[in-house]
Amino acid sequence: MKHLELEKELTAKIRRRRLIEIGITAVWLFMGIVFAALYENSKVYEESFFGGLAVTESNMALYWLMAGSFMAAAFCAIVLFIDFLHSNFRTVEYHGGYITFYRGMLQCYLYFNGELKASGAGYYLEANLTAGTKVTVSIGRWSAHMSFSNGSSPIYF
Repeated sequence: MKHLELEKELTAKIRRRRLIEIGITAVWLFMGIVFAALYENSKVYEESFFGGLAVTESNMALYWLMAGSFMAAAFCAIVLFIDFLHSNFRTVEYHGGYITFYRGMLQCYLYFNGELKASGAGYYLEANLTAGTKVTVSIGRWSAHMSFSNGSSPIYF
């Protein structure tokens, strides 16, 4: 039953992080909209020689704040998109136990029956399971491959 608690904890962790990322993106977007409105209101118009209106002066500090806010919102949205693509976990049953592989944005974790066995930021995890069986996880860009030292069939994620 430890693996069910672990799955609930990992789901809550992912949901909390994504809500924070959505909130930060929304705040930056809101700030960009506010600065865009303030910039438009700071423009001074004067009638031009040909009969139209021309901008004679504006507050450029508001322009750069607007541009920076929109760029920060775009960056946060990209991070959120990458989080939706990469962050997930899978649980498989293996000889009466449960192996959970959690792939985060920056680091991967390998659990066996709810206990952390290995973690790392690279493309390779290795841990010892019960009875001397070693599990090796090879992490690719979009998938993962789990193989066992006792000759059991590999698992693909």
